[in-house]
Amino acid sequence: MKTHYGIIGFGPVGRVFAAHLAQSGHRVSVLYRDPTVRIAMRGHPLVIKGELNASADVTELYNDMQEFLDTGMEVILICTKSSQSPGILKTIKALNYRKDIIFLSCQNGLDTEHQISDVFGPGHTLRMSVNMGCGKSSENVVRVSFAMCHYLSLMPDVDEKIIHRIAADFTEAGTCLEVRADYRTEVFKKALLNSSLGSLCALTRHTMSNIMGRDYMKSMVAQIINEGIRIAQAMNIPIKDEFLDDALSYLEKGGNHKPSILIDIENSKVTENEYMCGRLARYAEQYGVEVTMIPIIYNLIKTTESSK
Repeated sequence: MKTHYGIIGFGPVGRVFAAHLAQSGHRVSVLYRDPTVRIAMRGHPLVIKGELNASADVTELYNDMQEFLDTGMEVILICTKSSQSPGILKTIKALNYRKDIIFLSCQNGLDTEHQISDVFGPGHTLRMSVNMGCGKSSENVVRVSFAMCHYLSLMPDVDEKIIHRIAADFTEAGTCLEVRADYRTEVFKKALLNSSLGSLCALTRHTMSNIMGRDYMKSMVAQIINEGIRIAQAMNIPIKDEFLDDALSYLEKGGNHKPSILIDIENSKVTENEYMCGRLARYAEQYGVEVTMIPIIYNLIKTTESSK
């Protein structure tokens, strides 16, 4: 049985998922904001290259939210920046939409699933921890620099059969997706990776390999991760001290890749800083964990954003 997926946020991540799902025979409807999207997709397949490979014609493109919702998709992938989704979700709530719809947050940062449940309730909410690096080579070509298995939340308020069907759809399409009851642990780990190396890339304007290739910068990455591990442990999230070595090994594989937070800074856009270092800093204060690097990085990026 094929699933009808909607995608909001047609950046690199949204395009990777759209191409793979469409190639696998699923119906894919896309809400876009940039008018160049329709021009780029007209008569040209959406192509994924690098560590993942896919090619598919994506023709259901909408720039009107109600027209998009009227297609009746079963699952909407939220692939926007986490700072954008609260407004999008409130807009959907005020319109006509399928009442059994499932929203799946495919975003960076902590607590993005709460944005959905606050508006639509926990019975419509899922979360994915996305583990890949990708960027547009052109409007219809995305290059994936690294890709690992993604994780999907096993939520008690969502039918387990639906959750496993989504995971099977993605995996069979070529993007491994594993269902995890402890998804929050994986989300937290990913947030530590983004908040450490991603944030330093954004502040220095350097790629991942450029930062990790400098011992003094790598030590800063390690310090941020260590602080994050202590925050997680105070919150009873089971992340052991040994995660530091795993994290550094993972980050060293990032290659000459610009993380999305760096691209946002370069393009004078609001980043996901509030949902990464910002959330970590607040949890540190809430749980009485003494940290130094995380609030400094948070405030530096916040200031960089506000100066644009």
